[in-house]
Amino acid sequence: MVNLTWNAASRTCLGSARRHIVDDIYTGPYVFAVADGRRERVAGDVASHLVTETLRKYDREIDPSDLTTVLGHALRSANESIQRKIEAQPELAGMGADLVAMAWSGTMAVFTNAGDTQAYFTRRTAGGAAELIWTTASRAHGTAEAPDAPNSPERIPNLLDGRPHERAPDLVTFRLHAGDRILLCTGGLGAAVPHPLLMDVLSGPGGSAEVADRLEALAVEHGGPDNITMVVVEFVDFEEHREEYTFLD
Repeated sequence: MVNLTWNAASRTCLGSARRHIVDDIYTGPYVFAVADGRRERVAGDVASHLVTETLRKYDREIDPSDLTTVLGHALRSANESIQRKIEAQPELAGMGADLVAMAWSGTMAVFTNAGDTQAYFTRRTAGGAAELIWTTASRAHGTAEAPDAPNSPERIPNLLDGRPHERAPDLVTFRLHAGDRILLCTGGLGAAVPHPLLMDVLSGPGGSAEVADRLEALAVEHGGPDNITMVVVEFVDFEEHREEYTFLD
């Protein structure tokens, strides 16, 4: 079995039409998350921070077979943390956050979306980069040639806002390969950059930091009005990179 490790880069910027950032990021070692505070609601920044801080508590190495259970529990806990905050401070009623998150262990990963955040996935093969976009939109853009890549789920309308929801966020499991590159981001990136261009950058040359820098620059260049927040994660074979350290940038 391949022993995987990762390198990652996170970025956030204001966007052309916002006065402050309401997004929040959590990165590794076993959980990666981007939370997008809802601007039409009060205290979006508080909600997004509560979500990432809750997921931080679940960031530990676990058995791959338990990933879905643990991430599902983390999501419920995040929603309950918002509920408790609203109960303590009723003036915050109505706050909420969208979330895209990934937990991994061994060679397995589990993704979840709640709301309008997005996940993009590329895998390199002998013939080039097999591409998939998994997103909360009602359809997927791009193609998936890699057999282990998941199908795109239907749109998930709910967000984390402290209220019970009839439908829980989907949890999608798939097997990781060395060379897989994953982007978790808010709609401020996905809505601003045309998907073919975004995928070209994500599957192109350079490390996670270079890719994140190019994506941020493209979103700004295309006039992205919303906060632009992302985590780019690339998994590599530890044996081939044993003299390098897993790093964040």
